[in-house]
Parts: sequence; structure tokens; C-alpha cells
Amino acid sequence: MNLTTSHRRVSRAFLAASAVTVLGLSACSSVNDTASKDSSTSDADISVGKVGSTDEFADIADVCGGKDVSVGIVDGFGTNSWSKTVKAEIESEAAKCDAITSVDYAAGRGDVQATNQAIVSMAAKKTDIILVIPDAGPGEAHLPALRRATTSGSTVVAFASDPTGSPGADYLDYTDWQPANSGKVWAQWVVDNLGDDGGNVVFLGGPAGASVTAQELTGIKEVLAANPKVKLLNDEPVVTNWDPAVAQQAMSGLLSRYDDIDAVIVDYGTAAGGVIRAYESAGKKLPLVASTDDNALSCGYASLKAKNPAYELATVSSRTWVGRVALRKALASGAGRDDAEPSIYQLSLFEDSTGAADGSVAPADACLSGAPSDASPSSLLTADEFAKLFG
Repeated sequence: MNLTTSHRRVSRAFLAASAVTVLGLSACSSVNDTASKDSSTSDADISVGKVGSTDEFADIADVCGGKDVSVGIVDGFGTNSWSKTVKAEIESEAAKCDAITSVDYAAGRGDVQATNQAIVSMAAKKTDIILVIPDAGPGEAHLPALRRATTSGSTVVAFASDPTGSPGADYLDYTDWQPANSGKVWAQWVVDNLGDDGGNVVFLGGPAGASVTAQELTGIKEVLAANPKVKLLNDEPVVTNWDPAVAQQAMSGLLSRYDDIDAVIVDYGTAAGGVIRAYESAGKKLPLVASTDDNALSCGYASLKAKNPAYELATVSSRTWVGRVALRKALASGAGRDDAEPSIYQLSLFEDSTGAADGSVAPADACLSGAPSDASPSSLLTADEFAKLFG
């Protein structure tokens, strides 16, 4: 595997781009400040709910205390490469804090009951910190388990999928990108590139009921409502389970149903690969594609563009790094140390093949030579960590 300075250069570009295009910064409310103190054993200010940019990341050395800490990760899905990378990113961050004695992991595999049982079981084992991706179903379906774990004394941080409820009461904090903002970014790119003629767009999401997909769709619809020349053909997200094979099947169905699809928004880059295969199988030229970053998309762009003149690619970071933030928030609370980094991140385009988006990189520059096809170019993993993860 040969991951050289390209990866580091792209990561720095991603951080800078996100900082430039932040739509606004807002500190957490006084209500959430008070609640966060009530739900932990310290008076640390961890800036619950703060919205900001990735240039505000904290250093784990500043929040790692001296008391031994056990960590558990519960991923409501946990079956794809994105989940594997998220787990590796958390483990990478945990390795920088000598106080962390163990990192346990459980995958819910899309089963709400199994996910909730894993949360409760970790709490029953007195796991100090429990980091949860509550995406096995609607966010609220995970709330009873999150509350139970919090009440039992574990420090619980939800990330990557909105659990609803009240940060600082039902759990310590929730950290993520802002999905509706990503939906807006994707949709605006589609609008800008379809131009005055407009066109038709479809949106493919994750599992049925996934809150992150629902919020992305809200952002998409907001932009398209102001640009009626671009029509969203499906009022609800097309279910893919974030699986490229399912995405290919779903896209094949859409191509059979609609004669003209000028743009596709799909909220997981690896699933976008399935969309591309559906077009190829149908013998149709590729349209505009907006998604999250994925190495196969980046590295394969040039060859696809040569055969598909209308094909353009835009991605936002797949934020595999967000679990690092969740871990730092939990550590800070337990150690009684302030953490001023944001909980919620507004991201700009990471890649734009048209070159129009400020701070974005070209797919060729994002491509991680020698890395697996489903690696995330915007990941903060090192070359060695990628090699260990994917072999």
C-alpha cells in the first residue's frame, strides 16, 4: 500500500474548506450547559450542541485524565466499510490516551432490539464511556436504552445519527455533521450544474427510517423548493441499507421507471458505486452524482468521465472522524476538563470535479493510491492505520 503525502494534503484541504464555509457558529444554550453538568460527575463545560467547523478540533491530550477509563462502541448498523473505518478512527484516537484501558465493540446490524441490548449490556458491565451510533432505526427507538445507560452511571455520547431526546439529560451530548446542511450542499451543487434548463434528480438514502437520511432530505427539499426547475422525482428516500448491491437494484428500478434522470444524490459513497453499476448495466450515460467521499469514486472518476461527458462528481466528507469528537467529549466530562470544540459540524464540498467549489479538491487529488476502493479519502487515519484496517 502506498499512501503518501496525497492523503495528508487532502485531509488538510478538507479541514480548511470546512472552516471557510461554515454557515454560522453558535455556542450551546445555557439550558444545555446546565443539563450537561447534571448528567456527569464534573463541572466541565463540553460545549453541548455547539455548531462549528473542523478547524476547532480539540487535542485529546488536553482532555485525557489520569483515571483508568473503559470505552464501549455500539454501532446500530456496523456491517459496512464506513462502520469499520469509524471504529478504527475511535481506536486510533483512544490509543493517544493512556487512561483508556479497553475499547469494546458491538454491531446492531440494523436490529433496534439488538442495538439497545448492546447499550444496556455495556452499561451493566460498568463501562465508563459508551459511544453510540443510534441508526438501527428511528433515533427515538434508541432513547430508552440511552437513558438507562446514562442513569446507570455511564457517560453516553451519541454520534453520526440523531437520537432525538435531550442532550445533557438523556445522554451527555450528540456529535455529528449537520445532515440537513449536507443535503443543502448536495442539492445546491446539482442546481448550479444543471443550470437554467433544470432537470430531474433522485435521492437514495440508507435504511428505512434512518434519521440522518430524513434530515438530509429536508435540506435537499429546502433548496429545490427555491429552484423549481429541478424536480425531485421521489418524495421519500429510496432505501439502500447503505449497501451497494441494494443501491444498484434500487437504481435499476428508478431507471426503468423514469426516462430522464439528470442527477443522483446518494448519501453513502460506496452505495454510489452501485448506482454507477446500474447505469452501466442499463447502457445509459452517467449523470451528475453527489454523495460522500469514497476512494472508488475518487480514483475511478477520470476513466468514467472519458466515457460519460455529462458525468460530474461532488462529495462531502463521510465524517468517519466524528467518533473521535464523541470520545473527546466523553473523556473531558469524566476528567472534569473543558472541551470547547463543536458538537455539530457544517461541512462544505470535499470534492468537486467541476472545480467550482472553493476549497474543494479534484477527485484525482483525493484518490488514495494503493488504498482499498471503499476507503474514505477524508479520513484522519494514517497510511499505516489504513493498511492495518484493510490489509
